[in-house]
Amino acid sequence: MLEEVPRDAPEAVPLRVHVVLLLVQVAFSTLSVLGKIAMGPEHHVSPSALAMVRIAGGAAFFAGMHLVLRSPRVGKLRDLAVLAVLSLFGVVLNQALFLAGLRQTSPISAILLVATIPVFTAAISAVTGRDRLSLRSGSGILVALFGVAYLTGFALPERGDALVMLNALSFAVFTVFAKRLLARYGAATVVAWIFVFGALLFAPIGGLALVRELPAWPSVTGWLVAMIVLLPTVLGYAGNTWALEKAPPTMVSAYVYLQPVIVTVLAWLVLGQGLTLRALVAGAFIFAGVGIVATSRARSPEPAPGAARS
Repeated sequence: MLEEVPRDAPEAVPLRVHVVLLLVQVAFSTLSVLGKIAMGPEHHVSPSALAMVRIAGGAAFFAGMHLVLRSPRVGKLRDLAVLAVLSLFGVVLNQALFLAGLRQTSPISAILLVATIPVFTAAISAVTGRDRLSLRSGSGILVALFGVAYLTGFALPERGDALVMLNALSFAVFTVFAKRLLARYGAATVVAWIFVFGALLFAPIGGLALVRELPAWPSVTGWLVAMIVLLPTVLGYAGNTWALEKAPPTMVSAYVYLQPVIVTVLAWLVLGQGLTLRALVAGAFIFAGVGIVATSRARSPEPAPGAARS
């Protein structure tokens, strides 16, 4: 049920967090263009193989950083189980669904749908009792969903768009539920484990595709894939996970709405793709809805005694 809630003064978020979140969006945005090129007719990299390289590369890097930094170790089997589940949403489904969808839709349409992550985050936070859904937040969700409906022609979305929407939902689940373990173990530990678990979970599918395709990759394809591992995978995930420790999940996810602007510029410069009128109008509604959600100040219920704050 929607209800008006008092507006509490928000806690100040350090400027460095905003700077990191901005850089994270630039890093994530490169995937829409670089991934489209890698999976295109010139390089023929499949979504499964590309996702496997991203996940395995991230696992190697973050596991190494976890050992070098001697970040806190996970001491409970229950927490390891939760991390395995989080890896399914935050790594496996997130990356595999996005790349599969990107291959079948345009970078601009894909990133406009990714911008719905804050909407899904707000809805999940409300449903799970982590935040109360204010009338303002509810209105923002409806406005953003109207934008999505307009983008898809008020019909069932095409396969590519549907996969990207599922990717947005998946990452929103991770954004909401990762907060407790991030507070307990820190970003370095959490991101290392979710990538390690993600690599293990996705290996039966992505590993086979990678082994089959890798011998045929020319050096230029290898360098392109390496860039995809470095920018949107290593830098993007590291910055986003670090920011989750410093700021509310809804604010972190709200920065996603910058990605359509960045991707539009990159798609125009690199791929020569312009912005259609439908995408422009849909983007305006999505941006407006996300902005309403991001600027609403929903009050979070106090956690039960002894519970970690989310």
